[in-house]
Amino acid sequence: MTKEEFKSRWESDSTGGGITFDEVAQCAKDWGIFGAPKTRPMDLVLYRVLCDAQTSDCEDYNPIEEEED
Repeated sequence: MTKEEFKSRWESDSTGGGITFDEVAQCAKDWGIFGAPKTRPMDLVLYRVLCDAQTSDCEDYNPIEEEED
């Protein structure tokens, strides 16, 4: 799946267009984000794929929360 196809599907509805984690992992591998994405934390893989696809809500999935002062 291309980044454009992923973005279009992800943003098509509130459930992420029915994209499965296996599809997210395959995109991470195909796009060169992670060589073995299933060995990484799922939330990190999802976030990186969403950022690479430039989805409108990618920062909503950022697994690294900023500390409050």
